[in-house]
Parts: sequence; C-alpha cells; structure tokens
Amino acid sequence: MKKVLIILLVIVFAVPVFVFAGDVHVRGYYRKDGTYVRPHIRSSPDQYRHNNYGPSTDSSQLMNPKQRDWDRDGIPNYRDRDDDNDRIYDDWDRNQYSKPNNWRQRQNYGYPY
Repeated sequence: MKKVLIILLVIVFAVPVFVFAGDVHVRGYYRKDGTYVRPHIRSSPDQYRHNNYGPSTDSSQLMNPKQRDWDRDGIPNYRDRDDDNDRIYDDWDRNQYSKPNNWRQRQNYGYPY
C-alpha cells in the first residue's frame, strides 16, 4: 500500500511538470545597462531548434508566441523547419532568423524579403 501511494504521488507531481514544460513565462526585468525587457513567453529550449517560437516582430506576439512567423509563409515558427526560407533546416542553420546572403536572388522565388 505504501508503494502504491508513493508511486501515485510521484505521478501526480511529475506529470504537470512534463505537460507544462514547453512554455516559459518571463517576467519583465532590467538589464545591467538599464534597458527594460518586457514580459514575454518563450519556448523552453531543447535539442531541436526548429520547434522554438523565434523572435517577436510586434507587441501582439509577446504573449501569443504561437503566431510568430518570421518568413511570413503562413507556417508558424514552431512548426516550420526552415524559418527563414534559405533551404537549410533550422537544426543545421547558423543564422536561423536572418536574411540569407543572396536574398536578392530569392525575390524571384516569392520569398518575402
């Protein structure tokens, strides 16, 4: 009976930790240089880079990170394996949220740069 109670307590306290581990709520704070960082939500980092929310482009995305779409292709960053449409998957991309060096050549392909 004691073992069952201990296992039940471990499950009750461990399951919510795994369920809510995806999002991290960051409170507003001041940096050392005096800059204020507004409260926001960020994805909890893991071994993959493609499933993170990415940077905010406007204030509405600070508290609703699932709508962030860096390359404006209609696929949110956390589901898009190539956030900047440079044809390099985010897990191997050194500049995940930047314009590719040859962005002028990509204008003919319909990229939003």
